[in-house]
Amino acid sequence: MPRIQYQFKRDERLRFLSHLDQQRLFARAFRRAGLDVLYSQGFNPHPKMSFALAMSVGLTSACEYGEVVIGSDIELSDFIKNLNAVLPAGLEVVRACICDDQQKSLSAILEKSCYQVQVKLISDLDKSQLKTLIAHFLNQDHIEMEKRNKRGKKVIQDIKPYIESIALGQITDKKALLEINVLYHDQKTVKPELILSSFNDCEIEVFLIDSTIRIHRQDLILRDNCFDF
Repeated sequence: MPRIQYQFKRDERLRFLSHLDQQRLFARAFRRAGLDVLYSQGFNPHPKMSFALAMSVGLTSACEYGEVVIGSDIELSDFIKNLNAVLPAGLEVVRACICDDQQKSLSAILEKSCYQVQVKLISDLDKSQLKTLIAHFLNQDHIEMEKRNKRGKKVIQDIKPYIESIALGQITDKKALLEINVLYHDQKTVKPELILSSFNDCEIEVFLIDSTIRIHRQDLILRDNCFDF
């Protein structure tokens, strides 16, 4: 029963696809590709498939990971070719590997996400001024923000341990290009837009956090995964 982990990418054409719709799309693609996907037992069986992360609506990515368990052997090249033949434009499997039973789940080996963020600027700041503000923001001992926990209760959380770096690129037409790297601790992290929102609260209101923001995941780093060869 091969356990296959695969890397895929999602572009602008499917940026408004929800995570649930993406799950359904892959499940349908597995069937259309003729893959012998195994199902769970019980009253409501479902395909043995999972993803490292739930992709947010509006997000594009060059690096996402999924996993599926199938009941028969298959060449990885055929797995990729057959799946890409039935996936819609905007989704593409890049590579795949077979992992052993000792391999941890994808969500358990998340280490880091690397984002490219394009966001509109509210304030008239030049690059030097904004870099100074970012440095001051990152040099704080704590970066606290209000979040809701699983019970819906508002709690204060220190998000600094999740922020590895924020690098400022070009500023053009009152838009800033940022490289934001976030870390995972116990499968938890913080979204780039929440980091920028927290920046607005801690410093001055600089970034416009609305539907115009563009977030692209450039890389998703896993620890001890079967792609390390």
